[in-house]
Amino acid sequence: MMTPRKLAVLVIAALVVLLAGLWLTSQRNTATTARVGSPVLPQFEALLNEITRVRIEAKGDAATLVRGAGGWIVEERGFRADPAKLRRLLIDLSKLHVIEEKTSDPARYAQIGVEDPAPGATGTRIVASTADTGFALLVGKVADATSVYVRLPDSAQSLLAAPRIVADADPRHWIDTALVDLPADRVRSVAVAPATGPAWRASRDAATAPLVLQDLPKGTVQRSPDGVTPVAALLGNLHAEDARAAPAAGGTPGPRVLVRTFDGVEVELHGRVEGDRHYVGGTARSTGAASAAEAAAIAARLAGFEFELPRYKYEALFRPLADFT
Repeated sequence: MMTPRKLAVLVIAALVVLLAGLWLTSQRNTATTARVGSPVLPQFEALLNEITRVRIEAKGDAATLVRGAGGWIVEERGFRADPAKLRRLLIDLSKLHVIEEKTSDPARYAQIGVEDPAPGATGTRIVASTADTGFALLVGKVADATSVYVRLPDSAQSLLAAPRIVADADPRHWIDTALVDLPADRVRSVAVAPATGPAWRASRDAATAPLVLQDLPKGTVQRSPDGVTPVAALLGNLHAEDARAAPAAGGTPGPRVLVRTFDGVEVELHGRVEGDRHYVGGTARSTGAASAAEAAAIAARLAGFEFELPRYKYEALFRPLADFT
């Protein structure tokens, strides 16, 4: 029989359970709320300028960016890294903040790309290090234009975070691709020794004049007065797709192009085809004091390396005389 005393005890017990449940819920909500907006990588922003190494791994590829006395290089290429692209990544990592907590079930990690690195894993692992501190992050699938799924390797909790992190593990996508930038109106002459056919040369006396073929074989004429002029733009904003150490000298000489500017810069490039890949290497010099520093900078950029170009750019550099006559 339920007595008033037993009923009171049951009511009190129910109230205790209810209050405890409400307290736990409020604590859980408070913890989640406190995490939203917080940095995914605490202390990263404070140490941003002390980062000396960044390693990016995904799907069997790896890019290692290392800071030395002369600046950042892509270790796999031994070539300078694109400083603006790298800086963007580091700043985005320093600003990365939590939008929402997602799954903590390892069985569901693959759905958003934050599973542990292993064959078949789809995510990207980034490790950024100072001299004595490391920050590791697993970057998964893009959620939308501004956010991405991430997880700290030592945490079960995955997160939706912003800004969106873009980190390619292919080393070629981290090199500083800029090679030469000689605007067309600076070019005075172009001399080409193509892979086949006779060598040829074109020049002009003023930037506004067309390039004219010189010393043509008897009976050969230039097809169009302005047909050669576009060649002056060959070294305007020339970028590479990849870089690697130049091979040892020797073998059959490849095609060559020599571009001279009105102010004395001379850039000479030679070509080489390997399978379906097209490479150029070269050097630069100056015949005038005013352009000596520019030529030296181009020469330093080219020295010891060869650079992969798209086929169409490569073929445009070494066009045969028959294209213009």
